Amino acid sequence: MRVLFISVPAAGHVFTLVPLAWAFRSAGHEVLVALAERPEWAADAGLPVVDVAPGYDAVAIAKKVFEDDPEFAKTWYRNVGPDRDISPRAPMFAGFNRPLVPGTMEVVDQWRPDLVVYEQTTTVGAMAAARLGVPAVQRNLGPFTTGRTHQLTAGLLSDLCAEYGVPAIPRPAMILERLPPSMLHARPEGGFMGGHSYDGGGVLGGLWRQRPQRPRVVLSLGGGFSARFFGLGTLPPVIEAASKVDADFVLALGKVDASALGTLPANVRPADGWVPFGELFRTCSAVVHHGGANTVLTAVEAGIPQMVALDPQDVASEAIGQDVRDRGIGLMAPADEITATMLERLLEDETLRTATAEVHTEVAGLPSPTAVAAELADLVARL
Repeated sequence: MRVLFISVPAAGHVFTLVPLAWAFRSAGHEVLVALAERPEWAADAGLPVVDVAPGYDAVAIAKKVFEDDPEFAKTWYRNVGPDRDISPRAPMFAGFNRPLVPGTMEVVDQWRPDLVVYEQTTTVGAMAAARLGVPAVQRNLGPFTTGRTHQLTAGLLSDLCAEYGVPAIPRPAMILERLPPSMLHARPEGGFMGGHSYDGGGVLGGLWRQRPQRPRVVLSLGGGFSARFFGLGTLPPVIEAASKVDADFVLALGKVDASALGTLPANVRPADGWVPFGELFRTCSAVVHHGGANTVLTAVEAGIPQMVALDPQDVASEAIGQDVRDRGIGLMAPADEITATMLERLLEDETLRTATAEVHTEVAGLPSPTAVAAELADLVARL
């Protein structure tokens, strides 16, 4: 069986597809990834990948969407419907998907997959499956529901749908939630999948191989898009609070230039390049982050509490923060209101660790990527 994985080029979106792609390959199926801008994210995971839109620039696309629709730009950051329905954000998703369509359709026509797997904002994945008449699987990203996102986005891409003969977008054969049941705010749209999160590989120095005696806390903005798009504005107040805490803090920003942060306090140091979060978090006592679902679950896997530093520009950070807080696995606060006392609580409050352990057990009990891949192979065989 041939399985095509498709994602917009954001690390957390791509990485959430990798474990299932590995499971299909391990079971003997052919796997291909259609991606743009950062094809190395898939290649570094050992997956064959096609760059379907050379020259793609997600940040430039987002800025162009805002320039073309100033009214949408004013409401985009808070533009979600009831039950955290992201369909009001369709104009942005259309912007991200439009450049991906021609190259993706070329891959689809040449490779002829039997199954298409895409993440929640990649409408081109739903379009590709509809064009071929093959089943599709949607991987959700975290706290949001889909609603009519793909129908509205496809409507904004109607010229391309007509050009490539894409019929109406059907419901996917399966939807896989990213967060476990106890963390979902809205009613689940589909099933669940456990297993370890994927967060890239890297060469580990001695510093990251063991937990130090002094508490170590990670400060992160995820895989890079949030830092590039929203900027580093949430970090200075957190760093200021960190300077007053008896702990070491590691800035894990990957390849993002942190020079704009200026001189760092003695107890705050940048990591050297990309460090896999899973390995880093296991040597730490807590993490403060931007509110990405991958980061949330990587912290859960490491058994450490977390704090979501809210960015007023990013509705996702507030939604994830609410889920983290309500489940009891961490704290949330606007970044500019985070204090040393809050960071000390993050390190000392055992109830946060207890709840984290509960969610860790919950995730471990969910169907594995291997089991989900087998179920999907059976589904395709029956069609």
